[in-house]
Amino acid sequence: MTSPFTLLTPTSDSRIPLVFDSPHSGNHFPSDFVSPVEKTQLMTGWDAFIEDLWSNVVSQGGYLLHAHFSRMYIDPNRAPDDIDPSVVATPWAKCKPTKYSQRGMGLIRQFALPGVAMYPQPLSIAQVQSRLNNWYFPYHDQLNNTLNELHDSFGGVWHVDCHSMKSVGNQMNIDAGAPRPDIILGDNDGSTASDEFVSVVHDTFVSLGYSVVRNEPYKGGFVVNNYADVASNRHSMQIEINRSLYMNEAAFERSDNFDKFKADLATVSQAIANYVASKVA
Repeated sequence: MTSPFTLLTPTSDSRIPLVFDSPHSGNHFPSDFVSPVEKTQLMTGWDAFIEDLWSNVVSQGGYLLHAHFSRMYIDPNRAPDDIDPSVVATPWAKCKPTKYSQRGMGLIRQFALPGVAMYPQPLSIAQVQSRLNNWYFPYHDQLNNTLNELHDSFGGVWHVDCHSMKSVGNQMNIDAGAPRPDIILGDNDGSTASDEFVSVVHDTFVSLGYSVVRNEPYKGGFVVNNYADVASNRHSMQIEINRSLYMNEAAFERSDNFDKFKADLATVSQAIANYVASKVA
């Protein structure tokens, strides 16, 4: 059986309270997944190669957690009750849909792409609960435990939620049709991380020649907002990377620029690691 996640850890003598996580890097569909949607359409939700791109953070003292299961199966970057009632076959008090479900992109997706329905009929409550228990909660339990242990040990923790984005949004996205910048940093308008922390990331990307935008249109999803508590020295931010920088979007393959871009991300993660180390020295 495929594990829900992998957690890569630094050596004990080099570790710092820095956690990168990639909730959408998985492309595994468990055996109970049945859908008429074509594989290439399902893969559009895959944050391809993100765990590879950021892997240098582990040698720099940080942790890297990445999911194995597809967000098209169940989405770790949604609240566990962000469920549209139409997704389940019978009424369920647990359903508390948000803006994501309204666009067909809640915990259980209604659409793979605009107009492409994920399922021919609603799922049973038991099916949704099984996905939560076997895949979603184990991922979040590991992320929560890692953040808590580091916070207890160091008195603070810094968390980066790692994503990739299509170069141009589709009709399910809030910026449909608009070309996207290289990098979007999300801290929910300054509420989930210190400006000092986000500025380190922003300034390093800019120094490498990338176009960087904050909180427009992505401010950070459930993961960032759920684990942040700046008053308690828990800082969480999201990094969205334009896929055209490192891959062929149509073929889902690494591009010729992959290695260079990965080296640039190593420079970014080293700047972050240096910053975090300075805060707990």
